[in-house]
Amino acid sequence: MFDAAELEIEGDFLYFLADAAVTAFQYGNPDKLCTPLVEAKNAGEDLVDAYAKFVKEYYLGSFGASVQTYNQKRLKNTAVTDQSADRLWWFQVCTEVAFFQVAPANDSVRSSKVDTRYHLDLCKNVFGEGIYPDVDSTNIYYGGTKIAGSKIVFTNGSQDPWRHASKQTSSPDSKYFMIIFRTK
Repeated sequence: MFDAAELEIEGDFLYFLADAAVTAFQYGNPDKLCTPLVEAKNAGEDLVDAYAKFVKEYYLGSFGASVQTYNQKRLKNTAVTDQSADRLWWFQVCTEVAFFQVAPANDSVRSSKVDTRYHLDLCKNVFGEGIYPDVDSTNIYYGGTKIAGSKIVFTNGSQDPWRHASKQTSSPDSKYFMIIFRTK
């Protein structure tokens, strides 16, 4: 139905479904998601079918996402190719930053099954035993909230889930941050 049969781990499939929805908002195209769902609801059509169509036509189609991005079996492949960026990103998440996109307690498009345990299991499954995010070392190395740098501009999209891991207020020693609201 979603052209994602290769995702055999339930959490991988649920992560894929949630990312499809949030991507429309994160990249400034909420109408790409909302319009077909509202139209389907008003026409009495099945909303799951409408969402599956959105996923295939927008997320996998015009946006260009790949189901393989979410496939832990593929993420285990250590060959460096033009398709290995996802593995490199997950390695950074699993060893340095641990900024896992988990579902908030209420009203989330993310399943509660995509929790911290899911992410830690993904890290262990893809990279092996002993892989655990060392956030303290990362903060020490980069300066944590006291970054030793100058002439840095922190840009954050208003709908970007990563903005909460970035600077969001000015301080006397670092005045340059900006949140970019929808640009379309």
